[in-house]
Amino acid sequence: MDEVKELEPLLKKISENREYLEDVVDKLVWLEKSGNLDAIIGFAAFIKIIQDSISDAVVDRNMEMLANIGLISTKFTSDRTLMLLNALGDAICRCEKQPEPVGLIGLMKALREPEVQKTLGMLLNIARELGKNI
Repeated sequence: MDEVKELEPLLKKISENREYLEDVVDKLVWLEKSGNLDAIIGFAAFIKIIQDSISDAVVDRNMEMLANIGLISTKFTSDRTLMLLNALGDAICRCEKQPEPVGLIGLMKALREPEVQKTLGMLLNIARELGKNI
């Protein structure tokens, strides 16, 4: 008789949530029939093993790396950066597969071209800014 009284709160909860529990049971049956339940249980066990093996220092380091990736991604998605990356990609695609060797005379001639001058100016700006940060 005491066992029945102990079960009353549980039976009441089951009764109050019957439709939800039926849905859960249907999903569990589907997972079992499809063979996915064992995969989910295995994946959960794998996650637990990983959690147990990762130290707080590793977690902190990974969080720091994710924060840094976030900072980098915001810099690489600025309008100016996207324009430069797009221009670089286009230029690479338009280049010949095997460029001809250029000597000193060829370099001097190329320095008179406005496109080359503009690109060298951009590279010098990047070099100056990079030099300030390293």
